[in-house]
Amino acid sequence: MKDTIVLVAIIAIFPALACAQDYPRVETFAGFTYTRANSASDVPAFSANGGGGQFVVNPSKWVGLVADIGAVHNGNIGGNHLDTTLTNYMFGPRISLRYSRVRPYFNVLFGGMHASTSIAVNAVPVPDQPIYLPGQTTPLPANSPVSARAIHAQNAFAMTAGGGLDIKINRHVSFRPIGLDYLLTRLQNLRTANDNNQHSLRYTTGFNFTFGGEAPSVAVAPPPPPMKACWDGSSVNMSSDCPKRNMDLRTTAAAMELCPGTSTNITVPGTPPPGAAFEWTVNGEPISKEPAIEFGTTGREPGTYKVGLNVSAPDYNPASVERTVTIGAYRPPSGGLEVSPREIWVGDKAIVAANFAAGNCGGRLGAPAISASEGTISGTVFDSTEVRFDSNVATEQRKTVTLMAKVADEKGEGSAQAMVIVKKPAGVIAKRYPDIVFPAGNSRVNNCGKRVLLEDLKTAIEGDPTGKVILIGHVSAKEASRMGLDQQRALNSAAVLSAGKGICYSMAASQIMVGAVGATDTGVDYQSKFCGTTNELPGSRVSESETEARERRVEVWFLPTGGVLPASVKDVKDAASLTVATLGCPR
Repeated sequence: MKDTIVLVAIIAIFPALACAQDYPRVETFAGFTYTRANSASDVPAFSANGGGGQFVVNPSKWVGLVADIGAVHNGNIGGNHLDTTLTNYMFGPRISLRYSRVRPYFNVLFGGMHASTSIAVNAVPVPDQPIYLPGQTTPLPANSPVSARAIHAQNAFAMTAGGGLDIKINRHVSFRPIGLDYLLTRLQNLRTANDNNQHSLRYTTGFNFTFGGEAPSVAVAPPPPPMKACWDGSSVNMSSDCPKRNMDLRTTAAAMELCPGTSTNITVPGTPPPGAAFEWTVNGEPISKEPAIEFGTTGREPGTYKVGLNVSAPDYNPASVERTVTIGAYRPPSGGLEVSPREIWVGDKAIVAANFAAGNCGGRLGAPAISASEGTISGTVFDSTEVRFDSNVATEQRKTVTLMAKVADEKGEGSAQAMVIVKKPAGVIAKRYPDIVFPAGNSRVNNCGKRVLLEDLKTAIEGDPTGKVILIGHVSAKEASRMGLDQQRALNSAAVLSAGKGICYSMAASQIMVGAVGATDTGVDYQSKFCGTTNELPGSRVSESETEARERRVEVWFLPTGGVLPASVKDVKDAASLTVATLGCPR
């Protein structure tokens, strides 16, 4: 009998306990607060930000008792640097509608508002308006700037009316996206000392935490349904299907590249189950239902194609595989041409190396063929011997020679270029010797001229046996009518150098270049030696005071081996071709 009474008591109490757990007994909220304050005074409306919290005790599912505490702050109201903090403490009832996971609520709260405000004050004391610091009897020195903050704090009545929305996340946490309240305060106007009503708007958001309610109900598990064993070792309800098998297909396949005019056979990548159905696609378009396809390039433009395969079979999950096939366009061989060294002197050689890689879809690559815009190529050697330069230029010359390499495959060719700079050194300048001066109308070389040829010039000839002598004959304007006098003077001078008997020297006539310019002024300055007249025969003397003597002369030049002709020297011939040997050794 005692056990029966206890069992009945437990059965009677259990519904009451279950009912008591329908709602949370305690709630706490913490979050962000935004207030749009209307000061109802000379201070303009302003915004303030801060935070707050609530503590709620729920005596029933629908009614709760709320304690609301929070504070907001604005450090520069109206641009006047009014630093203000508003702290509220309010209490009151709340109605909550707990029908679903989205739970609205409404509340009216009463209490107080603590407002503290400060502003910076700057002043400068003057003799008739002194400033005293607190606790000091001596004023501050005149014209000493003073900075301070004026502070005011007060407590006043406050109330709020509004509501919000809680979204349940789990048993103990809810998110409050919005809480919106009308806020009434009666703060004192600092100027009039009267209480004013301030009508403000307050917005809150944050998280609400619940405790002591909404315990999950205890459900009695139904008896397990009859089960059947499947192929993979799992069990399912007798009325359900077993899991389908996965096909033994490779899900990845290597990409493939084809050249125009070729094809490839593509098969199922793996082992399909018996009775499988196939569907091949190219770029999503169905093309075949056979187990394999022949993918060809005929009729297809170069580019990338997605070849897909969908396989289905009874008791198996459908499978799809895809591979990429690229039809490549022809691309000619490419490469480069290297030359070493990149700068050489004329007559030197350089090594040329061509490095080419096959292009795309071009077939066999041939050997490179190398050519040069000047000079010659032999295998991989560039020879600059035949590169030509301006013979009239005495300074160093540089010429850029283009080397070209070409490589062909079965469909086209590729090419590459390289540049080599060929340099010619500055030429040796011809040396000028004193002019040989002749009497008017005379072509005989006097003793003074012979000393120039046989003494001064002989030293240069013996020092450079392959050098050349250049002799240019002149006549004065008065002698211009005597045809050939200028050349005869040059030939007589050549005979002194080449006759090889008597007093004459034995230089090869082929190394003596003879020219004649008549009475033309070639721009070559006059350089006479004027040896004196004591040893000259009558008729061979030349006076230094004669104005026209400078025009009756033979220019004397020595051109070292490899030297460059003077720019003024033109149309000269070697003395041998002018039969200088018939003149013998002039007396």
